[in-house]
Amino acid sequence: MNVIEFKKVSKKFGAFFANRDLSFAVRQGTIHGLVGENGAGKSTAMKVLFGIHPADGGELVIRGKVTEMKSPVQAMRLGIGMVHQHFMLAESETVLDNIILGHEPSGRGLMSGLIRRKRALEELERISKDYGLHFEKWHHPVSRLSVGEQQRVEIIKLLYQKSDVLILDEPTAVLIPQEVKELFTNLQRLKAEGKTIILISHKLKEVLEFTDEVTVMRRGEVVGTRPTKETNEDELAEMMVGRKVSFTYQGVRKMPMNADQQKPALRVTKLSVQNVHEPLYDVNFDLRPGEILGVAGVQGNGQTELLKFLSNPKSLHGHECGSYLIHGKESSGDTPLTLRKKGVGLVPEDRISEGLLLHQDMTENFILGQHWDPRYSKNGMLRRGAAQSQVEKKIHEFDIRPPYTTVWAGRMSGGNQQKLVIARALDPKPSVLLVAHPTRGVDVGAIEKIHEAIMHERNEGKAILLFSSELDELMDLSDRMLVFFGGKIHAEFTRPEFDSWAIGRVMGGGEKSRAGGTS
Repeated sequence: MNVIEFKKVSKKFGAFFANRDLSFAVRQGTIHGLVGENGAGKSTAMKVLFGIHPADGGELVIRGKVTEMKSPVQAMRLGIGMVHQHFMLAESETVLDNIILGHEPSGRGLMSGLIRRKRALEELERISKDYGLHFEKWHHPVSRLSVGEQQRVEIIKLLYQKSDVLILDEPTAVLIPQEVKELFTNLQRLKAEGKTIILISHKLKEVLEFTDEVTVMRRGEVVGTRPTKETNEDELAEMMVGRKVSFTYQGVRKMPMNADQQKPALRVTKLSVQNVHEPLYDVNFDLRPGEILGVAGVQGNGQTELLKFLSNPKSLHGHECGSYLIHGKESSGDTPLTLRKKGVGLVPEDRISEGLLLHQDMTENFILGQHWDPRYSKNGMLRRGAAQSQVEKKIHEFDIRPPYTTVWAGRMSGGNQQKLVIARALDPKPSVLLVAHPTRGVDVGAIEKIHEAIMHERNEGKAILLFSSELDELMDLSDRMLVFFGGKIHAEFTRPEFDSWAIGRVMGGGEKSRAGGTS
């Protein structure tokens, strides 16, 4: 039985078709994958289903009945819930209050209007136990939860709201491997209970492992639907992009100069950072021109604070000790602007909160932090025409969509936002690049383009410090790798030693063996 059917559904924004004549069905009690490049229209289609955007044509059929979806409230009443890629939680409020918001149980008579939190808590504990979601931090503010815990809260919230259809938009984009495994164990339990799950994802390996059927979209249209058992990674990628796609970097990796003949482009010596969420202890490393140094580790082991310090050391002034040199010049008290002028480029950890002005256009976002650059300013006046011309070149070079400089960043898909952030970081031709999670939430076609850009910079002699939660990405691109555990560099691996099992063990606190494995 089909629980959801799209019949020639279309959605336009101005003259632009985000969805055009979508037709596909989702069977009840299955996990249905929805894949496609960023900008293919996946999230828009699900926002139409969830009532955020009204359809401009076609029919939505919910449990056999044609339905005009007008609002998320209507969708929730019909048992449809959605976990967005960027969680919709009030961080200062407790988990309990976040979950019951809009569905608060209240008393009767003289108690009317009072929220019965105890009754709600009993229901949440039952849901947590019945579905194997194992959660206890009901009275903690959301800000104190890990990303994986916040996602679990979002799923429990849908179950509390009696959702039978759960839409998950890129649910593993910000999760560590342990949390990914736990998530899909929970989704299989929900499926066994008769729930229907629509999974938007760019990670084809996960889609192939955990879904029953998969629908592929390209440029706003459905290319086809396949039973998962009858397809493979290569076929899905080619359907998504319209051409064959390489999943690993296939270009030439130029050999760097002899390390002994090079001065470090970046040197960190005896760096300790205290009184922060993830302290660092006695961190020492060099980064030389023409190499990519990968930084691996389970979230919460100091990588975030290291990136914060290296990209904005002045913000932590007074909490750190040690030395930070850029091309031999002390930089531990520098501002981000001073670092840029020394040749440091940054791809931030979170493109939304740290990298973009969502209500500004592509041009304004491209020159963000570069207003001082003489290419874009003269006598204190912005040369907007010059900036716009450069943005147009980068739109073509990075295949950024929609290809209009006037588009607001907030109206771009996550992958196209990321390509804009990376194009901006590379624009002033930095000699040192701090790159964090470059392909987080990005589709296979864009991943290939981003990896090519990073490796090109490395081959041109740039020094690149690469932070990523994707171990495969680190192993594919890095020349060396540092593994962080407990705020310290727990081990270093050279490229010949790369082994996912050995590195994974060290990420969990195990020791590196002399042969590169673990003891």
